[in-house]
Amino acid sequence: MNSYRQALSKLKETLGDSKVFDDPKILYAYSFDASGLSSGRPFCVVRAFSREDVVATLKVAHKYSIPVTVRGSGTSLTGASIPSENSIVLDLSPMNKIIEVNVVDGYVVVEPGVRLDDLNSELAKYGYFVPPDPASSSTCSVGGCVAEDAGGMRGAKYGTFRNWVLALEVVLPDGETVFLGEPVMKCRQGLSLLHLMIGSEGLLGVITKIYLKIWPLPEKIVRLLALFNRVEDAGRVVAETRRNGIIPLIMEFLDRNVLKFVREATGLNLPEAEAAIIADVDGPSEAVWRYAEKLKKIMERCGAFYVKASDDPSEMEKLYTARRAAYPACLKLRPMPAVLIEDITVPPSKIPEMLKSIYIIAEKYSVPVVVFGHIGDGNLHPVIYTDPRKPDLWSRAEKCFEEICLAAVRLGGTIAGEHGIGLVKRKVLVKELEERKSLKALELMKKIKYVFDSKGIMNPGKVFL
Repeated sequence: MNSYRQALSKLKETLGDSKVFDDPKILYAYSFDASGLSSGRPFCVVRAFSREDVVATLKVAHKYSIPVTVRGSGTSLTGASIPSENSIVLDLSPMNKIIEVNVVDGYVVVEPGVRLDDLNSELAKYGYFVPPDPASSSTCSVGGCVAEDAGGMRGAKYGTFRNWVLALEVVLPDGETVFLGEPVMKCRQGLSLLHLMIGSEGLLGVITKIYLKIWPLPEKIVRLLALFNRVEDAGRVVAETRRNGIIPLIMEFLDRNVLKFVREATGLNLPEAEAAIIADVDGPSEAVWRYAEKLKKIMERCGAFYVKASDDPSEMEKLYTARRAAYPACLKLRPMPAVLIEDITVPPSKIPEMLKSIYIIAEKYSVPVVVFGHIGDGNLHPVIYTDPRKPDLWSRAEKCFEEICLAAVRLGGTIAGEHGIGLVKRKVLVKELEERKSLKALELMKKIKYVFDSKGIMNPGKVFL
């Protein structure tokens, strides 16, 4: 432990006691994230206020070969921001400046600790926004969104953060700084190191500055609520919508139990149904209601017994609150002490089959499962309830989790759409690549990791088994 004492002394000498913490109570607060998992206790926490703080921290960590876990708001659902034992937690939340809004050139420059909702509140003053919309947008950091390639509700139309990052400033594990990409709409610089960093989950370096493409706010939005007696009928809506030339701004799915939990947790007067879809269409004021009526008819043809469209702000906000409350409500009213949350994505044409498979698999293993998600881009979030204190139940839940993942892969999909791999999906990542006969890809990933981080200090234990 002598090297740890030397490293701690050097960090405090370089950064000052106000930025470096080793109090056990503070260390405990950084030992878990929104996944509910816990791992090792860090040996110290560094709160970085600048790129220079990051550089100094990584130089010390690299010299003494101490693991580093980068942390934003701790909203990871796969354990990506949980520290390994005796690591340095590098907290970037103090780096929260919006540096530049450039409407003419079409980008915004931010530090990684900026919260996504705060960024969009500032951009709204200019009539712009960054479209990806994770449900945790009020708390998640932009740096975390880039590191996890976050998506969210508007992914149906605008994709994930990967589609919006123009350039990054990155500090490498040895403390050297590189600039990747350029703040322009087209950029070719050989192999795209920029896109290696997006979704890298803290394995390759530390993002200290972010250039994001911005987009004009929708001129007009109409929100629809559709109710169904069969989940498969709700699943058919996505393919039919695309077949008819409509790309919704959002299209969200909630099953019967999620609707019940949201009603009980929020007091919202939501109707009862086997499944619900909340969808937004946007466009010019003179055209958006025509789009909404077209989508309403599609929903009815797919079996909706009730469809209501509204542009009333209070009615729209009620429905948006219902969707944002889905996961917190599932946690608040959960019948068991722990959950495993899925992040599978399948092609739109396979959604009905995937939904049916989820409930069949849950019944097979006798574990409670509820489902919500971003159905508009095929991204579903089954929530599996379990209890780690009961080995048999925990084992059945893990098997259910794995089988649902592989069912998605066999339908032409993937095990992770937006939450990443972290600690939770390392095993099923291998199985997905095995299914695709592409284990060579995992070997290449590990080699890339070594090129960036030869000492293996960045977020060890994540992504790879």
